[in-house]
Amino acid sequence: MFERAILAAIASGAVGAPSATPSIRRETAPTSIVTMIRATGSLRARLALAAAAGCLSCRDTSVMPPPSPDRVVAIAVAPQVADLAPGDTQRFVARSVTAAGDTVPAPTVEWHATGGTITPDGVYTAGSDVGVFSVTATRVGGGALPGRAGVHVFQRVVAMIHVQPDTATLPIQGSWPLHAVALDSAGDSLPTAPITWISTNPAVAMVDTNGLVTAVDSGTATITAASQGRTGAAVVSVVPPGSGPWPNEPSGFRVITDQPWDLLTSLGWFVQFGVGAIGTDPSARFSPPAVLQIAYPVGFAGGEAPGTLTHDLGGLRQVYGGIWWKASDPWQGHSSNVNKIQYVFTGGNGSIYMTMYGPTGGPFELRVFPQFSSSSDTWLVPNVNRIPVSLGTWHRIEWLILYNTTSDPPNGICRWWMDGQLIGDYYNLRFPAEQLTEYKLAPVWGGLGDAKRELDYYWYDHVHISGR
Repeated sequence: MFERAILAAIASGAVGAPSATPSIRRETAPTSIVTMIRATGSLRARLALAAAAGCLSCRDTSVMPPPSPDRVVAIAVAPQVADLAPGDTQRFVARSVTAAGDTVPAPTVEWHATGGTITPDGVYTAGSDVGVFSVTATRVGGGALPGRAGVHVFQRVVAMIHVQPDTATLPIQGSWPLHAVALDSAGDSLPTAPITWISTNPAVAMVDTNGLVTAVDSGTATITAASQGRTGAAVVSVVPPGSGPWPNEPSGFRVITDQPWDLLTSLGWFVQFGVGAIGTDPSARFSPPAVLQIAYPVGFAGGEAPGTLTHDLGGLRQVYGGIWWKASDPWQGHSSNVNKIQYVFTGGNGSIYMTMYGPTGGPFELRVFPQFSSSSDTWLVPNVNRIPVSLGTWHRIEWLILYNTTSDPPNGICRWWMDGQLIGDYYNLRFPAEQLTEYKLAPVWGGLGDAKRELDYYWYDHVHISGR
């Protein structure tokens, strides 16, 4: 009770606190309290009074102990801000921040996004809505401040449309895919920009929603690709049938050679190996009576040509070949089904050849086989019209090779015609980077093995090669 009375007196101001400055007069306790202490002589009271008076000048210095320097106190997310277009992706990475301010690999975190989607490993995909969104990484089990990043989803504006190729020549029934790329003002592609395809003349050439053009009738059509009010275009020419001696030769091609075979080695042609001969055939359809004659004598071994004649192309990416050609009747086909007619070569990345394909006794058809370094070793078989080769009859064969102008997807072309009818049309081929350097009449009979049991012939009335 006594100590409480003392403390109460101190609290009420009856006992003054000692001054912290010696030069200032120290306040003394009232006489009644002093008398009380003296009267009791209680040491306990003295100690209580002293403690009470001393507490008036002290301060509370008790604080929580600091956290361990390696304790994780927060999660940091990088990058802190991402600018994305709809459909774009961004990988976010979470790191732990310690009490010492160091960053260390993050423990398991849960990802959340207010817009778009985010995978458990932090890959964010912007949605179709534009605006400002946030990405949050929260430590599993808590114990740390979550980390956040901002995402700005904006609509990138199309500045131009680039169409490849910008010109194309197609035969009736032929097709070719056009490829359009939307670009922003910085020249960066906008792969998610929707492209609309339109033909100015569907009666000449139609185009589908993917840019695949199909020739309908002779004439010219402009194919337009549009997005966000911007356009790009390609001009498509459809070749009229039966016009000129080589009806499917593209306009604007430069003639490389036009050889009537009046002489064996002339007009830039040379015999690479073997033999050939100039014969006569009044029934030749284009430049009679002289023709190039290739003989396969009895016993001739498969895998070789009696002779090969070559003409330099000078390096082309687009080649057209027109020939008048005839196989003898009868004709013993090779056991491999392959009876080659003509080749186009690169310098060191392979070739492509055309063959009369079929079993030993026929029937035969025209096929093409690309064997470039970029090829998949797959036959190009007739996919438009399937017309058999008539033995002992002159046939006009036309062949068009156009290198791809895009690589993803590739849009290289190989087409061939027989007697004005489109036989094969392929428009998704991948050609090598190296240009075409040589055209060869290399009539190799089959692969290895087999031998001729009869005298057979190939005849060439005319060879016309052009390109660019």
